[in-house]
Amino acid sequence: MHYMKTGKFRRLPSGKSLWAHCLVAGVCLCAANFSRGAADVEMPVQVEFAENGEVHVDGLVFNSPLEYFQSEFFQTSGMRCATLRGTQQGVARGSSAADCQIGFTNPDAVYDPSVVKYRIPVVVHVIRAANGVTGNISEAMVQSQIDVLNEDFQALPGSNGAPGTDVQIEFFLATEDPGGNPTNGITYTNNSTWFNDSGTYYNTLAWDTDRYLNIYTNQAGGALGYVPSLPQGGIVGLNQDRVVIYYQSFGRNSPFTPYHLGRTTTHEVGHYLGLEHTFASGGCPTATSPACHSNGDWICDTPAETTARFGCSNNFSCGTADPVHNYMDYTDDICMWEFTAEQARRIRCTLENYRPNLYTVAAICGPGSGAGDCPFGDFDHDGDVDKADHILFVDCLGGPDTSATPTPPLSRAECYAAFDSDGDNDIDLQDFEALQISSGQF
Repeated sequence: MHYMKTGKFRRLPSGKSLWAHCLVAGVCLCAANFSRGAADVEMPVQVEFAENGEVHVDGLVFNSPLEYFQSEFFQTSGMRCATLRGTQQGVARGSSAADCQIGFTNPDAVYDPSVVKYRIPVVVHVIRAANGVTGNISEAMVQSQIDVLNEDFQALPGSNGAPGTDVQIEFFLATEDPGGNPTNGITYTNNSTWFNDSGTYYNTLAWDTDRYLNIYTNQAGGALGYVPSLPQGGIVGLNQDRVVIYYQSFGRNSPFTPYHLGRTTTHEVGHYLGLEHTFASGGCPTATSPACHSNGDWICDTPAETTARFGCSNNFSCGTADPVHNYMDYTDDICMWEFTAEQARRIRCTLENYRPNLYTVAAICGPGSGAGDCPFGDFDHDGDVDKADHILFVDCLGGPDTSATPTPPLSRAECYAAFDSDGDNDIDLQDFEALQISSGQF
């Protein structure tokens, strides 16, 4: 059977298992159960990356990883993305979780990106082979991938993602690790088993998955990338809650054409934030509201399509143009540039109701915002003196904390900087009156 459009491959000798052939040839880099991926993921097919550069899969031998990833076999094997369709609803953390649960989306205006920007800290775990060379990714390449995420999720002018929807999400490499120590948000580990995406590496390497987006780069089980589960499935907060990316498709302008512009990571982070594939249910699901919010990809403004699309060519599988520009399809990186408006709202609903501890609200005034000074007493720089600021003021007074989740007391220096209106190094009634005036209550 011929699986490839271009390039050459050969079959393994008849009657030999893939692992047995590896033992005879003495070229296998990875263990027999590598195809399972990490301990929590079952891959669609068994893929072996050999030390001589070959890729062995389903009785076939490809001359290089690039030849494998560009092959027709790769397209038909389900390995473009190994994320499975969400089918089981887990425990939610927000009161409106039903708006973006498994099987349904309510694209309410409350989730519109125009409301406020969210910031998400990222830690990238670069896993290399034991030699410390294979799988290496430079800090500059890691930063380039963060830049691509911001271009795509913010539709930044002048970038490939400019024509899309601004989801108002900013990603940044973490500057503080879970222990409070300064960091550049990148870790490096040399371990061939983990590089082969085997074992439970996440139990050793994960940073608090409630508070950090953990991205791992390695062989990704022979896929370009995956997440083990949508957040709605109950994975949030577990060590295995992560994004896994094949290391050669990570970052901007890698040599891994056509997956060389960082869109594999954009696609997988879309899953991490609650999105399904645009072709999720197959066939031509109902394309009109309200049914389209509970079938297919649970989104009404993504055109229906019967199956994943590769390359960049247009197709009309369900009577309308397939969403070949959507980040949640399988097309080449160069032609991806879109999250739709409803996808943006589902993403933000997911953050608010399933990942509420992952993000902070971006400052819209004060230092670094480019929008001038904040009102007096606006400690969180959200442009409004509100209940949250009043709770912090009470903390500074040393009085009772009325919040559902008490805020740790601020340092005296932070209290003075935020609430000492008259500069007398004391937080008193005069400062409270100034706070009330600033909040519009006087």
